[in-house]
Amino acid sequence: MNKFEITVVVLLFIMLVMWGFFTSSRGPGQAGPQPPAKQQDGTNTAATVEQTDPCTTQQTAVAKAPAIGPATNTVQAADKPKAQPGMADEGHESEERVVTLSNDHTDVSVTSWGGAIKSVKLKDYRATLENGEERVLMDFTAGPALALRDLPGLTTNNDFEVTLAESGKTILVEKPTALGIRFRRSISIGEDYSLRIRDSYANETNVPVMLPGFGMDMGPMRSIQTKAATRGLTYLDVDTLADSGGARPTRWSKKFRNLFGVRGGLAGCVRQNPDKLQPSVKAKEGYPVIWAAVKNKFFVQILSPDSDAPAADCEVRADRDEEVGGFCLDTVSASLLYDKRTLAPGESTELAFEYYAGPKKYDILAKLDRHRDKVMLHAWKGWGWFRSACIGLLWLLNAIYSIMPNYGVAIILLTVIVRVFFWPITHKGTENMKKMQKLQPLVNQIREKYKNDPQRMHQEQMALYREHKANPMMGCLPMLVQVPVFIALFTVLRSAVELRFAPFLWIPDLSEPERLVEFGFALPLLKWDCLNILPIVMTATMVWQQKLTPSSGDPQQQKMMATVMPVMMLALLYNMASALMLYWSVSQSLAILQLVLQKRKTAREEAAE
Repeated sequence: MNKFEITVVVLLFIMLVMWGFFTSSRGPGQAGPQPPAKQQDGTNTAATVEQTDPCTTQQTAVAKAPAIGPATNTVQAADKPKAQPGMADEGHESEERVVTLSNDHTDVSVTSWGGAIKSVKLKDYRATLENGEERVLMDFTAGPALALRDLPGLTTNNDFEVTLAESGKTILVEKPTALGIRFRRSISIGEDYSLRIRDSYANETNVPVMLPGFGMDMGPMRSIQTKAATRGLTYLDVDTLADSGGARPTRWSKKFRNLFGVRGGLAGCVRQNPDKLQPSVKAKEGYPVIWAAVKNKFFVQILSPDSDAPAADCEVRADRDEEVGGFCLDTVSASLLYDKRTLAPGESTELAFEYYAGPKKYDILAKLDRHRDKVMLHAWKGWGWFRSACIGLLWLLNAIYSIMPNYGVAIILLTVIVRVFFWPITHKGTENMKKMQKLQPLVNQIREKYKNDPQRMHQEQMALYREHKANPMMGCLPMLVQVPVFIALFTVLRSAVELRFAPFLWIPDLSEPERLVEFGFALPLLKWDCLNILPIVMTATMVWQQKLTPSSGDPQQQKMMATVMPVMMLALLYNMASALMLYWSVSQSLAILQLVLQKRKTAREEAAE
């Protein structure tokens, strides 16, 4: 391996490290074991978890002079603590009544306290690995989804009349206010995880009535507490798609650090005294909004007004977990905002929405219009091809699973397909490296002969390579081509809901590290507190592959690359999802097989000659 190849390898390694940082939703102070789970899968399991309201237990503040990207984004200041959005001074006069809509996939519970969604149960998804009966419950008790705020008489502290229609698929909500406005809402369930909501505001007085500006809330979501102690990968985020002519959503996780006052360091992160960080922040999109999404690793809420009436704006809220040192998000939420309007006597106005509360599963989200599938598989600006690659790999993984219904087997077969696809390139690269290895003595002679004339040395080397049809850059081509594919697979495998609780051999959950043996303590610096087999296998195969790969460089450099790089990758990826480690280990094993076969073929050819 020559200096150029070593430089390329180091740069690719740095790219991989940076990818993890820049696509993260967490900041410093989050490595290592997390505190006990407050919420399961960004949701609460009714049997074991009680959710608290972050907006009533924390003070709300605003960062000073935040750098949040486009000038159209504005930050909402709050000088004193505020109650949960949607709360008002009125009290409840009746006991809470909960009515539930159901289909084959979900149960949606609507409360009479606010006429909003109190919880969503996802019937297709287990809440825990250990309990096969308990289902994922998105518990919004502390902040109901679709709750109205800043509308007198129509908040979560008011009692609404809630009834189930005869069809059993629609809930009707009604509430008159002291101002003479009668509010009517219908919530209808379809065949999947989507609801249709239609709100009507009617002026039943004989004088004009002003409907003040108001918001419609989305339920707060927490991070999934995973077994991995990997820095920077919690996936807690809010996305908004502004009605500004583009199809690229705003990812608020990229702005939260600045909003909270975190400054400097890699990806805008430094360890700071938690007392100096804001406990809670709010910001606005600054444009009319087509939809807003609140999500964690596997599940998402998407609230989308009808296309003819986008929301006037969207307010995004984030709360920091003050029990964890440094910067760590606890909950995120959002509210669609609507401007005030005046209703003439007898006049009414209607707003319609679609609300999705379910898994981040691409084949379901792809059926939704207006780019709502972009809440997953994000790509950097100008990298549309990368997102297409992610979608293609995810489709191929699920297609293989439909034939071989085990995701571990599907990942192995996917790896084989990817390796076969790149086989000609890797074969050509290896053959070129063997040529370079044979030419190395001649290259050394040229370097010695023209050591005082670098320009002539370069010319003679290029002439030698042309004469023997060797390309010094070809050795890195297989790696350059495969790294984007690896990053695409990394993106797919780290957050595919299909892999959640998917078993394979000794691995109970492919979306998590193996954790074969719990140490009961964490190793210094590395923070390893368990035994994971696949990362060790991956490291061993990397060392083996390096030793088999032809090299034309300095033996000392080759030895360094064969030892230092695998150890660095082990430290970086030890706590990654076992699905990714399975892919890499199999991929490295296939690369070794290819090198062994090529070596045997070369030996036979040389023997015949």
